[in-house]
Amino acid sequence: MLKLVNAIKNESERCSQICGGLNEKELMIISFLAEKKSVKMSDIAENLGAPLSTLTSIMDKLVEKNIIERVHSAEDRRVVNVALTNAGKKVFNTFSKRKNGSAEQVLSGYTPEEQELLVTYISKLSESIRALK
Repeated sequence: MLKLVNAIKNESERCSQICGGLNEKELMIISFLAEKKSVKMSDIAENLGAPLSTLTSIMDKLVEKNIIERVHSAEDRRVVNVALTNAGKKVFNTFSKRKNGSAEQVLSGYTPEEQELLVTYISKLSESIRALK
């Protein structure tokens, strides 16, 4: 298990370097925004399972790096949404290509049947780890 965790951690660090030194939470936010386009901070906090206070500091850093932008809602100026900038979209494309390429490389050593089993076992393992207290 430790070897698996270390391998995943090393790949995560390589991906972080390729994506401009962004950390895992920042990349998760970027991925979420790429999927949803423009969302409220509370939606991101809920998705990450992080408090808004923590998220605000992360978002400030992403704004400074020109990865995301804050946009006031046209319907209600009190509502602030966040969205990816063009630079943020480029980061997401880089991240997505790396993630997909890594998955293809890992799965290429398995038959289609083994790939299905592997995905099933990884899902079960993930659920078991989440259930730990």
